[in-house]
Amino acid sequence: MVAIAFPACPCYPEARSQDERRGMAVRAVVIAGSPRKGGNSDIMAEYLVSGLRHGGAEVEVVYARDVNVSHCLACYHCSRTGQCIQRDDMQRLYDLFLHCHRICLVTPIFFCQVPSITQAIIERTQTLWVRKYHRHEEVPPLEYPREGLVAAVGATRGQRIFDGLRCAARYWLDSVGIESPRLLTYNGIDEKGAVRERPEVLEEMRQAGLRLAQPEGW
Repeated sequence: MVAIAFPACPCYPEARSQDERRGMAVRAVVIAGSPRKGGNSDIMAEYLVSGLRHGGAEVEVVYARDVNVSHCLACYHCSRTGQCIQRDDMQRLYDLFLHCHRICLVTPIFFCQVPSITQAIIERTQTLWVRKYHRHEEVPPLEYPREGLVAAVGATRGQRIFDGLRCAARYWLDSVGIESPRLLTYNGIDEKGAVRERPEVLEEMRQAGLRLAQPEGW
């Protein structure tokens, strides 16, 4: 995984003056959740990232297919220590989740769920959930409000294909202090690159990035 350009340490708002915060860029992580390179969700992620960067945000893009993240072992090691027993790329993702103002996921839907490579990342966030709810550790405060966005694309035309994602997104992002993530869903899009025939979808992704890049949020 490519090293991020901004510091990995917590940034406490009370330690910075108003003048220091003025002009500070929003930090965002965008997870592209598809195993298929260059597919519809990858294209959507590109437009989201374009909007974020155009709006002045510092963005780290993570392709789920390129990171080494194993599934949760349900071993309860994190309950005892606050740390995951597995040492892989998830350690870096924990850092991003805690210290980015915006957490975004763009994913395809397979049988009403996210792909397994993306599900592994969601499962492993259990460590942060345990810290918050079992160990009663506070999520580090940041300079700007935290916000989350989950965008999903699927081939099936029925709207219920996104029901599982709605629930998962809420509980996943609550682990890092995001209470009401925004959800954008698009169905009836299947063949690789078909989303380019839906310019309104791509424009909505770009606009979402522009809004999320603003310190005050969406």
